[in-house]
Amino acid sequence: MANEEKKFTPEELAALHALPEDALTDTWEAAAIVRLKYTTLAWLRCHGGGPAFVRVGPKLIRYRMGDLREYMQSKAAGDGVRRSVTAMLEARGITTVPKIGGDA
Repeated sequence: MANEEKKFTPEELAALHALPEDALTDTWEAAAIVRLKYTTLAWLRCHGGGPAFVRVGPKLIRYRMGDLREYMQSKAAGDGVRRSVTAMLEARGITTVPKIGGDA
């Protein structure tokens, strides 16, 4: 399954985003949350620059939701991304727009 990207429904993503700070996610879930490919997240884990991770066993990697949120906040989103997210949320009837990275 390493070559196939796992797809999450909007409901599954909403459930993941609602997890508490200390909840652990697997690499597929973490990649979906921070909007990176699974392989990119694995590369960042090996070479640095990605979110903090927890090694649960010799080969079992998990990511804390708090660390993923901190990583996303540290990545500033441009105006184009902000406009896209705002338009997407408004189309779904969501009026409160979350803060997306940076100081916006």
